[in-house]
Amino acid sequence: MTTPIPQNFVQTIAKERGVTDAELETVFMALDGQSTATIATKLGISDIAVRKRLGEVYKKFQIAGNGPGKLSELRHQLLFSYHTEQGSIDFSQGKGSLFNMPILSVGAAPVGAGFANGRRQEDWGQAPDVAVFYGRTEELTTLKQWIVSDNCRVVALLGLAGSGKTTLSVQLAKQVQHEFDFVIWRSLRSTPTASDFLTSLIQLFANPQKSDLPIDFNSKISRLVEYLRQQRCLIILDDFEAVLKPEELAGHYREGCEGYRDLIVRLCEVNHQSCVVLVSAEEPTEMALLAGEKVRFLKPAISEEIARDIFKEKGLSAQDREWEILLARYGGNLLAIKIVATTIHEFFEGNVVKFLEATALFIEEHISNLLAQQFDRMSNSEQEIAYWLAIAQSPISLASLREQMLVNSSLSDLLKNLDSLGRRFLIEKISESGQTVFRLQPLIVQYVSERLVEQIQAEVLETVKTQGIERMWLLKTHNLSRSVAQQKESKEDRSRSIVELVTNRLQVLFLKTVGSEEPLNILTKVASGLEDKSMLEVGYARENLAQIILGIRR
Repeated sequence: MTTPIPQNFVQTIAKERGVTDAELETVFMALDGQSTATIATKLGISDIAVRKRLGEVYKKFQIAGNGPGKLSELRHQLLFSYHTEQGSIDFSQGKGSLFNMPILSVGAAPVGAGFANGRRQEDWGQAPDVAVFYGRTEELTTLKQWIVSDNCRVVALLGLAGSGKTTLSVQLAKQVQHEFDFVIWRSLRSTPTASDFLTSLIQLFANPQKSDLPIDFNSKISRLVEYLRQQRCLIILDDFEAVLKPEELAGHYREGCEGYRDLIVRLCEVNHQSCVVLVSAEEPTEMALLAGEKVRFLKPAISEEIARDIFKEKGLSAQDREWEILLARYGGNLLAIKIVATTIHEFFEGNVVKFLEATALFIEEHISNLLAQQFDRMSNSEQEIAYWLAIAQSPISLASLREQMLVNSSLSDLLKNLDSLGRRFLIEKISESGQTVFRLQPLIVQYVSERLVEQIQAEVLETVKTQGIERMWLLKTHNLSRSVAQQKESKEDRSRSIVELVTNRLQVLFLKTVGSEEPLNILTKVASGLEDKSMLEVGYARENLAQIILGIRR
């Protein structure tokens, strides 16, 4: 057993970083496990002053981020330095040592290389605490088979935001962690460059001093692969979609993050004994090409079992028909199911039927924000297709979609856009009556419909204001009367068309302000001025305005 790290060693390292005596005194007390309130009382300063001093220390050690993980990172940087000087490190230091907190706790970064003294090294980063986990037995069995028995090098866990991917990956890591020397969790939400990310990973396995780090990016990948060959490591990369570029077709990388493609390709193709798990709401383009014996991906399925468990925890129950409606409305979005269960419990006296009768498709603000982030990542051409699918309100064939779109894009471009929407897990491709048809995920239908209605309403109001069609876009490009869903559904299940939703809102708005006659007269005048215009000039504007005027007059 080695002696604890001497304080004079810590003082020397701290002074080299420009840490003041006051900051050093504060950080010693924090490393000893004392709270900021205790430190503030002992030093006679405020809590804010304590946090400010610690913040300065973290800056001087180049430690970024939020939360208690920064103190753990500082602790292990110091341990790294001491280990480098001494040549070894004892992980069994006695209680009362300055470094008596567990080195391998959640939020901490492991130090040294190898399976130190037979102890597994873990760094869970910002992984969420999964206190309660429902179902997913089949998925867990499959993933464990791939990772432990089949020795897959890369496994991608893919699906729409809110589908439970992160929770599933945490549970998976807990169940297989004993098979690995290193377990490392990282979120890419802050979009680090591939080079910086590689540097941070390499520092977990080796001497972190700059002189020991490769400078060339490809050399960094080679160094990481070398470690992954020497030791069996499990690396989970959550929020992988954050390094992918928005507002273009799915699967392409942000500027500065292109190196992730080379990293993923190397990890897939080069032989090593470790496994990297990618958790993403968007599939990288290279994954489909690399899929094979050692590279696989899984999309969590819709699970009635999990939905029932969530409801049961809230003391709720539902009949089979009610479950059918709930799953049809919310699909496999477990976050939405959790929010719905809470809403039924708190606002509908636990009565599922009352909730279903009162809400066509309820989307809480948090879910809406998640969906907005997904929608805003789409390219303009993907958004155009999403609007058409929302208008249709039912599965639509490739031929029908091409026929309805005002600008007839090439079949190749249309297929690329549909493939991209599939990579984002926003649409489903199904077989119906012997042909392939496409539809939006249930929650996406509601979100896109709401967004479409708001934009159409804004365009109509702008038309009334300017008495012209110059600022129209959607009214020209999308035929709002093309909904076919209402012809197929029963009366109680029928969703209102986009035109109905728009006209109902405009009726209320006009009645609250100027009355309906004046704006209707203006819209009628504008519509009549379009009668001699070609489709090329005005698109669907004439037909859409006629439908809206008719709807408001009813």
